Amino acid sequence: MKKILSVLVLVFLAGSIYGQSSEPSIFATGIEGCYSNYYITFHDRGAMVVPDGEHEVVMSVINQGRSECFMAKAVVENGVIVAPISVQKENGTYVRAERMFKSIDPDWLEEQDPETINAITDGMSALVKTQEGYWIRLFFHTFIHPNNGGNKKAPPASELLKSGE
Repeated sequence: MKKILSVLVLVFLAGSIYGQSSEPSIFATGIEGCYSNYYITFHDRGAMVVPDGEHEVVMSVINQGRSECFMAKAVVENGVIVAPISVQKENGTYVRAERMFKSIDPDWLEEQDPETINAITDGMSALVKTQEGYWIRLFFHTFIHPNNGGNKKAPPASELLKSGE
């Protein structure tokens, strides 16, 4: 019982600390829509390194606790995302994302590490804030690791560590 309480306190503290960052946390804010499923899946499974070139991505847009996801294309050079990002229209054509969003929020950008703002980690971009207050993350879905199921749970100690009975 003490161990369970310790784990719960640790999870609560980690969530509180993470919730204070400049990025919205799906766990702290309860984002509805497609973002949570993509984020959790990529976080759990990880992804291969994304090679240079143009890649199809899922662009998640978060606004006021809700998210919508769109098909898009992003260019990667030297392991980082470079402009422009293009969003796919229903007719299959692509338009630059600037048609949907003006640009990155300059106040938010000042507080970011320029070395990591365009980085790709576990097949995901960093969350980026637009001038309009939207949060955007790209998911490089073709590079996610295959689903090998969840982690195998250990049996109870009484079964696994049987004393010489």
